[in-house]
Amino acid sequence: HPLSLIVLGIWTSYIVATIFLLEQAAAAAPRSVDQPWIFNVLPSLMLTFFTQGHISVTALHLSRVAVSAIQQESTAPHSWAELFWLADHEWSGPIGLASAVITMIKWRIRASLTFFIFAFTCMVALATPVILSHAYGVGPVDVTVNTTITPNTFSLNETTNIDRIMQMGIGISSWTTGLSVLDIYDASIFTPEGSSREVPNDLFFAGNILDSNATLPGLRLQGSCEPLSDEASIAVVQNTTLFFSEFCDNSFSTISYSNHGNVSVQPDNVTITVNYCSDAADVINYIGDRDSTAYIFLQTNNGTVSTSGVIKCQSFLSFGSASLWGTQGTYNSFRDFPYNNSQAQTEAINPLGSTLVGLIDAMDPSLCSPFSPNCSKDEKQSMLLKQLGYHSTGIAGDLHYVQPGLDIFASRIWLGVTHMTAGLGLLFRSSDTAYPAVVRHATSGRTRSSQFVVGSCVLLALWMYGLIYVSIRSYRLSIDSSLGSYVAARLHAEDTRLYPGDEPLWDGRAHSDELSGDERLNGPFLSESWIAVNSYNAVPLTHTLDSRQQGQRNVGSNTLTSEFSLTYLLTLHAVAWWFSV
Repeated sequence: HPLSLIVLGIWTSYIVATIFLLEQAAAAAPRSVDQPWIFNVLPSLMLTFFTQGHISVTALHLSRVAVSAIQQESTAPHSWAELFWLADHEWSGPIGLASAVITMIKWRIRASLTFFIFAFTCMVALATPVILSHAYGVGPVDVTVNTTITPNTFSLNETTNIDRIMQMGIGISSWTTGLSVLDIYDASIFTPEGSSREVPNDLFFAGNILDSNATLPGLRLQGSCEPLSDEASIAVVQNTTLFFSEFCDNSFSTISYSNHGNVSVQPDNVTITVNYCSDAADVINYIGDRDSTAYIFLQTNNGTVSTSGVIKCQSFLSFGSASLWGTQGTYNSFRDFPYNNSQAQTEAINPLGSTLVGLIDAMDPSLCSPFSPNCSKDEKQSMLLKQLGYHSTGIAGDLHYVQPGLDIFASRIWLGVTHMTAGLGLLFRSSDTAYPAVVRHATSGRTRSSQFVVGSCVLLALWMYGLIYVSIRSYRLSIDSSLGSYVAARLHAEDTRLYPGDEPLWDGRAHSDELSGDERLNGPFLSESWIAVNSYNAVPLTHTLDSRQQGQRNVGSNTLTSEFSLTYLLTLHAVAWWFSV
């Protein structure tokens, strides 16, 4: 009966084909939104059929092996109860297995290794479809599509648009809002992968690429402004302006900026005194990679609280290109290149330098510079307070300005540097150049989970090992293709031995007195171990045998009664004939 081996071979090929198709479907999912039916529908059908057929094929082959197993002493069941467990496929499911184990414990039945191998193989077969469906499930997939975009972004062809007055005007106006550059130019500014957008210390200014990924040229700004707490800066605070000049001389070999500003804001008597020095170039005739540093000495008072200290600002400006991720707002793979500003109408200003110029310009109410031609004293004072982070409380006529700390001053000055860089980047913008891009569309498709794939392979390997082991151990010529209740009953009727060489359990030709004297029938195996399961009510075999003996007695008694009735009728018939004659 080789049918189960043939089915098992076909089923193994089906499993290999299913996994291969699932792998191909998972690999093809990110490449196209519209998948062909062979990757969209067929894997689901094959996986469903695998789920329904895997345990059935396993049980089919194990049932065939069981027929051979009961014919060998080394693999035969240890009890008649186990024989019927095997016949009823109690090993093929968790409920039947649990019932059999409870009976084993209750009646102290020692099952054979064959039963446990069958149960283990079936439990593995039951778990495999669940793990495999998780290994190649259906979930969200990003499909990449190659395209071309023409964003309004940084372009070196726009050098004729560069104008320092426009740069300062854009930077100062956006700085005064108090908003971050990420709040205003969110879609056009990118941060490094893995960094926080809450603290923008590394920014790449380009253009809005929407949800695509592309490589664009742009401006990169790195740096920060931080309060100093070393001995030199503390000495500056203690010795004020004169000592700050010495501090600057010791910090720079060449000082490009050195200035002083003082402003008094009414009616709350807010006073702000600023001294700074910097090596930032006044104009940018040529930019490769420009590193600028500035020290700013602030002395402020709102009438009740005073704040003093030194702030160090560093900025690193670069021109280059980077790979941008539109959906995440991040960039990587920055590659810098030099820039010649000789074609600009007026030279651009270094962002750190332009921030210092804008700060002093706002502190001089009497000065209406080209950066703010339509100015008034109140407007410029209000602009300065917003730029440095002051905010008012109260109502008109009774305003009070809250005094910021030195760390707030530092963050607001760095905010000005980022806005000045954004102003420069806006002047370089153009939409005349097309760039190759990759657009990602969110869809659903077949996915692959490496952990569950490994788990599926382990389960399939255990399943195959279990089948091969029991086949080598027990697969022999047999009397039937599977072990069922009919085969078990037939074997019991033909030969009451559990396996060749075992003693007969009972002899149907024996008389009742001979049966009662058989020690094997009255032994512990029959009285404690033999249990009929499922349709076989829990009746000891001795009771079954007594019933059979009683049936034999009834048959004999009925036979005698029939013989007597026939003789009586024949006698009456003979007497009637004699009298008639």
